[in-house]
Amino acid sequence: MRWATALGSMPILPKIALIFLMVLMPLFYLGLMMNDSGAIIVRQEIANSLSSRTELYVDLLDNDLDRTIKLLQEYVNDDDLMKLSTTADILSSAERTNAVLNLKHQMDLLKRSSSMIENAMAFIPLMNRVVESNTNAIADFDAELFDILSAKTNPNSPPLIIWGDRVFIRMPYGYLNQSPLFLLAVEISIKKLSERLNQFTPEGSMAVLMSNEMDWSLSNSGKLNLDKELLAELNMMTLEAVRTINIDNTDFLLANKKSDTIQAQLLMFVPTEQIEGPLKRYRNWVFILFGVAALIVIAFSFSMYRFIHRPLKRLVHSFRQIEQGRFDVSIKYPFNDEFGYLYMRLNAMVKELKKLIQEVYEQQYRARLSELRHLQSQINPHFLYNTFFILYRMGQQEEHESIVRLTKHLGEYFQYITRDDADVVSLTNEVAHARNYTEIQLFRFSNRVDVRFAELPENAEQALVPRLILQPLIENAFKHSLEIKAKGGLLEVDFHIDDSELYIRVEDSGDIDDDTVTLLQSLVNGERDVTATTGLINVHRRLQIHYNGKAELTLDRGQLGGLKVTIRIPLDQEATSHV
Repeated sequence: MRWATALGSMPILPKIALIFLMVLMPLFYLGLMMNDSGAIIVRQEIANSLSSRTELYVDLLDNDLDRTIKLLQEYVNDDDLMKLSTTADILSSAERTNAVLNLKHQMDLLKRSSSMIENAMAFIPLMNRVVESNTNAIADFDAELFDILSAKTNPNSPPLIIWGDRVFIRMPYGYLNQSPLFLLAVEISIKKLSERLNQFTPEGSMAVLMSNEMDWSLSNSGKLNLDKELLAELNMMTLEAVRTINIDNTDFLLANKKSDTIQAQLLMFVPTEQIEGPLKRYRNWVFILFGVAALIVIAFSFSMYRFIHRPLKRLVHSFRQIEQGRFDVSIKYPFNDEFGYLYMRLNAMVKELKKLIQEVYEQQYRARLSELRHLQSQINPHFLYNTFFILYRMGQQEEHESIVRLTKHLGEYFQYITRDDADVVSLTNEVAHARNYTEIQLFRFSNRVDVRFAELPENAEQALVPRLILQPLIENAFKHSLEIKAKGGLLEVDFHIDDSELYIRVEDSGDIDDDTVTLLQSLVNGERDVTATTGLINVHRRLQIHYNGKAELTLDRGQLGGLKVTIRIPLDQEATSHV
């Protein structure tokens, strides 16, 4: 789930781009699968087409050559040919000429019977002449060619005879003394044969027509008798099916077809690169399309950033400024779309919020001021009654000097607590007031309590503090600890500065346990409800209000055995009233 959380926490711009790319990935994969499926179909169709071309060419070649062979067999029984072959020496000149012309006409017809026939010939040994279609009538007798074409062969031998770079189909007749009576032959045009072969061969491909015995071969380029080793290698690879072969580190798609008529086979080669090249280009186009789509997604995401994410980011930034207490935020937006409405309402909300905060602040100010006045008025005056009884006793005993001192301290005490023109005073005045209160109490407990009041550090004398934060602590010590002491009571008040903070310690020699200290600290911290406000709670609240929570009052069990109260006040904070 961490990845889901991380994905959900991403900024909107990469999240939109990532979502679009995730949508494109299946389409891209589907495009690749369609391309691969199409490639398989195209390869199969090309293989079928190649096989069909091969079969068609072989069938046409078989039909053409078979028709030529049949025509040769029919011409064997030609009357003029028989006359010239057997009785040419007894025929008159007119008869012999007429027979030659008729035979020449037959040879012309034989040549025209097929576009692949280069020449039609009739060898007549008796006349030592050749009647052919390429001359006017009679040509010189080619004894070497006659011997090649008239050689006895196996009846199952192929009908094509290769002599040099010429191809023949022959039909000998009537062997006498190892020599035929005459011989009919046609010369197949290598050029026409290769041209027709080239017509059936796909562009950029190669076709080879070779005999089963590999004694001759012809390519579509017109080259006769290819390399024997290559022919042997091809012959080993050929099967009655389309397959892929490798020749000289090049892959070819091979189709072959055998011809029973001429006892040869046609091999047609198509480079796989020629087939797969366009397919690869289509595959590359798929990648290009995906790349273009990715660029479109990025461009779209950027436009989303400009029109949605950037105004939204600006809105979020404004909210963060408001969270930090800056209520002077005002967003200007030139358009009247949805963001224009949001910005307008945000500006109105900030103005209203600023107004409400000002009202709340004023209410809090008045409430804090009222609370401070109330807390000041809550100073417990019970010691006043005791003071009057002490004056009464002194008057009875005529202790005039003590009465003067006591009334002086008492006057200064009431002058200090009833003066309302300042909420904060210097620490020097606050300490002087605490000393006055202590001197008044010592008139009552002089034989039972000893007070040790340390001197105030010079760099803390002018520090401004709330009024009446030290005297209530001393009053609490007398009321709950020292007044019940029959003798040996001790109160210590001292000051020290540590790291720009002033620490005031008020400690008595009373008897208190740790549980009571913990209970009092929880009451001071407001962790428990109280029905009445004590001096400790009074001072703590005023410190919290004045210093915004940066000053505190802590309680511990002191080394004297009683309660130790410590006030921590920051000296580096401007000591002006916040109420």
